[in-house]
Amino acid sequence: MIAPTISKFNLSLLVLIISISLIHFKPSLYRTQFSPSQNQTLTLNVPQERSESHNHQEQYQQITRKNYIVRFRDYKRAEDHWKYLEESVKLGGWEWVERRNPAAKFPTDFGVVAIEESAQAVLIEDFGKLELVKDVWVDLSYQRSLLGKKSKRVGKVGAFVNGKKRPGKIFTAMSFSEGEKGKNYASAATGNASISWNRHLLMQKSQVTSLFGADVLWSKGYTGAKVKMAIFDTGIRSNHPHFRNIKERTNWTNEDTLNDNLGHGTFVAGVIAGEDSECLGFAPDTEIYAFRVFTDAQVSYTSWFLDAFNYAIATNMDVLNLSIGGPDYLDLPFVEKVWELTANNIIMVSAIGNDGPLYGTLNNPADQSDVIGVGGIDYSDHVASFSSRGMSTWEIPHG
Repeated sequence: MIAPTISKFNLSLLVLIISISLIHFKPSLYRTQFSPSQNQTLTLNVPQERSESHNHQEQYQQITRKNYIVRFRDYKRAEDHWKYLEESVKLGGWEWVERRNPAAKFPTDFGVVAIEESAQAVLIEDFGKLELVKDVWVDLSYQRSLLGKKSKRVGKVGAFVNGKKRPGKIFTAMSFSEGEKGKNYASAATGNASISWNRHLLMQKSQVTSLFGADVLWSKGYTGAKVKMAIFDTGIRSNHPHFRNIKERTNWTNEDTLNDNLGHGTFVAGVIAGEDSECLGFAPDTEIYAFRVFTDAQVSYTSWFLDAFNYAIATNMDVLNLSIGGPDYLDLPFVEKVWELTANNIIMVSAIGNDGPLYGTLNNPADQSDVIGVGGIDYSDHVASFSSRGMSTWEIPHG
C-alpha cells in the first residue's frame, strides 16, 4: 500500500504516465442539468387566432429560445441568484433554467437562463449591467457521431484547417491512422461549425503498464491509494468486475441514467484503475469518481461542465481527467473555471490534440499553463505524427 500521504509531484508523475497511455492507445472522446430545455434552441408553438376569412382556425408562431450562462461575482445559492435576476430585470422574454444535479446542494457562481431570440440583445445588455453579474455567455453545445459510419472522404480534419482554428471544443481521438473511408461529424448547435474526420483505430495489442514501467511505481508503493480521481466522461457501470474502488457516480446530463452506454468512460477508468489481466490499470487502488458529462449521443454543454467542475472543487478531488480538446480558448467560462480548479490544488490532465505535425496546434484546455497536456507517441516511442505540438495558441501572434 502507498504511504499515508502522497506528494503532489509524485501524484502528478503518476497521472502523467496514466494519461500518456490513455492518449496513445484509445480515442480521447468527448465533452457534456437535468432540464429538458438545456441549451438546445427551443421552439415553442403558441396558438394565435386567424382572421375571419380563415374561420378563426389556430395558427402557430414559433418562438425560439437559446440558453445563456449568467456568471455572478460571488457564490450563492442558485435560488438567491434567481431571485436577484427576477427583482432586477423586469423585461419579459426570459426564464430561469433549473439545474437538478448533485451540485445543486452547493453554492454556485452562475445561472442558466433561456432567452427568447427577439429579446436577446436587450436582455443580455440588461443582465450585463447588473452590479452582481460578471458577464453573460451563450451556453455552447457540440455533438459528435460514433466512429464507423461510411461516406465520402472530406480531407484532413481536426482543430485546425488551412491554418485556421475551428470554433468550439473538439472531442479528440488519439492513436488513429488516416483512412479513406468513413465520415464522422461534430456539429455545433449554437454555431455554424461542422467538424468531420476520417480515422480508424490501430489494432495492435500491447500491455500499457509494462510499456511505461508501472511496476517500478508499484514497487515503491505508488498504487493510487487515497487518491480521489475524477473521470469526466460517459460514465461507468456500478458493478463492473474490473474495478474494486468505485466511490461515486454522478450524472450531469439530461438523461436519466448513470451507466456508460458507449464504453469510453469505462475504458478510461480501466486505463487508470482496471484489474483485468489483459488491460491492467496504472493505479488499481485509486478511488474512482465517475462524472457522466456526455450523453449517449455524445452531446455536452458548457454549463454541464461548470456545474461538474464546481462539484469537483466542493468535494475535494485530487486529480481530474478530461478527455476533451479544442482550439476554442475563447469559451471564457470554461477556461476560467479550469483556472479555478487548479488554484484549488486539483491536478488537471487533458489531451493536447491530434492536429500535428505542425507547431502551434495545441488544444484547449491542455494549452493552459496550469494543465498537464498529454500528447501521443507511436510504438517506436517517438512523438506520433498526428500529435499536436506547441507553442500554445495563446503565445502565437494572432493566435
